[in-house]
Amino acid sequence: MKAITLNYQNSFKAKHILTAGVLAITGLLAPATASASLVSGTAAITIDNTAFAAANSFGNIVDTHWGASDNTLTIDGATTGGTTLAVNGSTAMEFAVNTNSTTNIVSTIGSGRTEQETTMDASDTSTGQIGLSGAMRINGPGGLLVPYDFRLTNTSGIWNIATFDAGFGYNDFLKLTNVNESVNEAGELLLNGDLQITGLWAFMLGADTSVVGTFNLAPSAVPVPAAVWLFGTGLIGLIGVGKRKKI
Repeated sequence: MKAITLNYQNSFKAKHILTAGVLAITGLLAPATASASLVSGTAAITIDNTAFAAANSFGNIVDTHWGASDNTLTIDGATTGGTTLAVNGSTAMEFAVNTNSTTNIVSTIGSGRTEQETTMDASDTSTGQIGLSGAMRINGPGGLLVPYDFRLTNTSGIWNIATFDAGFGYNDFLKLTNVNESVNEAGELLLNGDLQITGLWAFMLGADTSVVGTFNLAPSAVPVPAAVWLFGTGLIGLIGVGKRKKI
């Protein structure tokens, strides 16, 4: 049988062809165009309890955070679990963007719990809403308050995070200021800014407009499957073998 050999020139061409193939397979080459879609990802709300206490008349703080896995819990003073926030300084909390397109009632106990719908398109943030899973508990000398089942809306350029419960409906809780809003190459919304207590919650807490934390919405990372990386590594290995076999 005649042995197959690769000269240097052919090896060089093969290297570039196969490398381009690997990049395309692993998604490292960005698409030329991207279509917009419903907002997705994860929101990080970071509360600075030192600033939060100073901003309200009672010195209350956010003492606990519950995530998306606790959406059916009735949140009150006796509710256990969750993550305890630092009494002084900042703690980041994760609020997953809901994927349901209609609001789901997940519990009717007490004031009820819902998973707020996500209907906002990343290409037009002036309409619709972004549903965020999770709950907080505010506690201190001023008593107990339990904001949960959030939705994020953009009204006339102002971004507000509102709460929902069966007794009081929707009420603005946190307002974004110093906002940065953009859409990445994949058509996904990126949004960040500072947070102020606002709306009915500011009235109940006797809060001023001081900054009490930050907000950051980013797309969820999509990991490259291990099999794809192994395939790419194998192709690159073949390129190396070809170079060694040049005439």
